[in-house]
Amino acid sequence: MRKEPTASSTTCRSTCRELLVVSPNWIGDAVMATPFLLTLRRCNPDAVISVLCGDYVSEIFRRSSAVDRLVGVDRRRGLREVYAALRRNRPDDGWEICFILPRSFASALHGWLSGARRRIGYGGEMRSLLLTETLPGAGYRAEHLSTVFLRLLERADGQDSGEVPLPVVVPPYEWDGILTRLKLEGEYCVLAPGATYGSAKMWPVACFADLAARLARRSRWRIVLVGTAGERACAGQVIERAGVDGVNMAGRLTMAELLSVVRGARLVVGNDSGPVHLAAAMARPTVAIFGSTSPDWTAPRGDAVRVVSHRIQCSPCFKQECPDGDPRCLVEIGVDEVFDAAVALIPASSAVYKEHGG
Repeated sequence: MRKEPTASSTTCRSTCRELLVVSPNWIGDAVMATPFLLTLRRCNPDAVISVLCGDYVSEIFRRSSAVDRLVGVDRRRGLREVYAALRRNRPDDGWEICFILPRSFASALHGWLSGARRRIGYGGEMRSLLLTETLPGAGYRAEHLSTVFLRLLERADGQDSGEVPLPVVVPPYEWDGILTRLKLEGEYCVLAPGATYGSAKMWPVACFADLAARLARRSRWRIVLVGTAGERACAGQVIERAGVDGVNMAGRLTMAELLSVVRGARLVVGNDSGPVHLAAAMARPTVAIFGSTSPDWTAPRGDAVRVVSHRIQCSPCFKQECPDGDPRCLVEIGVDEVFDAAVALIPASSAVYKEHGG
């Protein structure tokens, strides 16, 4: 987190002393909130910026130069936990503005509990009763989510916030030591075959297995599988079917460890889920596979990102499960297509690039 005030901005005015941001609780959405925080800092160089977030995603913001104070909570413990955390961290004169980034009733309620004099968020779902200023809920999917969040800042000060910066996540400073402890020394590729949202976002296990085999054969990299505890079986199937030197770390990593593993990877390939957003925000070569969701709305942003998506007639539907059974938007994405996207991101000195004919 920030230790000193940043340089003053010539394009925005600092309008308040204390600011609070209610963060999303999905990993990918939290990563896409980092451009908002960076812009908020640029526009308010002398303000004290606090972030209310679930403990699970707090690591994403912990070393951010835009954040002064983390208000981490275990949201599973309910409103009493959130209210107690807000009360402990509430500044003497209260928060001037609370920006509520997620579009959920619970998040708006957390903003109301903060007691902030201005509470700005997207409307809908009875949220307007808890907010002092709203933007139309229909606009929440109208642009990339990182831009959607910035519209709240523009609503607050009436100014164009300018170019949207790329997401930035800083891994633990001792990330390489964490890799040593995890026995992940040497070169490896990370695959993230799961998606907490639902199966309509998951490229078939057989395809991930084929991809893992190809990458391992051509690069001699180890294959590391990441995901939640619920995705551990899926990750294990990928390794078993691929027959590779693989490590199944799904469900076994803290967030700090996950950040470290992703930071050390030569390549990250995954569904539209948290790991690909973390990878892009740490400038790792990233391939993101999209099915039922929209890359126009939630594609990872970075200088070394490739998105693979088949825009068939029914996509994006944003459904968790495909009503037709196997989601055609994913089944039709071939392994060659994803492998070629990965190869395009690998430096010319890599064995993968050479053996592919580069």
